[in-house]
Amino acid sequence: MMQSSLIHMGQRLKQILKQKKIKIIDFAKMAGFTNQIAHYHLRNGDMKRVNLERFCEIIGITPDEFIRWNGTMQLANGKSIHHGNRLQHLIAEKGLNKSKLAERLNMSRRTMYNVFEKETFSPDELDRVARGLDMTPEAFLNPGTTQETRQTDSEEMMVLREKYYKILEEHNQLLKNYTALKDDVLKMKKELATLRKGKAKRG
Repeated sequence: MMQSSLIHMGQRLKQILKQKKIKIIDFAKMAGFTNQIAHYHLRNGDMKRVNLERFCEIIGITPDEFIRWNGTMQLANGKSIHHGNRLQHLIAEKGLNKSKLAERLNMSRRTMYNVFEKETFSPDELDRVARGLDMTPEAFLNPGTTQETRQTDSEEMMVLREKYYKILEEHNQLLKNYTALKDDVLKMKKELATLRKGKAKRG
């Protein structure tokens, strides 16, 4: 058992989950146990080393960072990790097009820029961003580590992905065309109404 007279392990875990905006029920699902068992661990003052390592892997920190936690995510060198800044750094590092990435993340550019301002992503946002970058959430949270990136898609998956993006682009174009046609119809209706009024006055 890991125990410290200065640290209540369960309370520390609860604090980290709260600050990383991970709901207890979501943590329980990621850990593969019930909500009741999650609360059991949060009430316990001590924790088995194997559980500590497992929980840290789930929430994306090291056991050492767990022990030294002071309210912010930190790298081994003590520097804080800002999730939004990390995302921007990876975009620049990978030479990604922000518009294309926004499409892959199924969000507008405006929303993506709002994401850049976030200090901590929710579990859903983290997984979504990691998928868009073709990497694991753990690799996103641990820069400079040897975390494995997601396996390269098979040729079939690559083809399907390209087809999806093409269909998405065509869909967006159709929406634009529909909006333009709708505006034209409204304009024609107004012009027709004006002509009818003019004709009625002359009659």
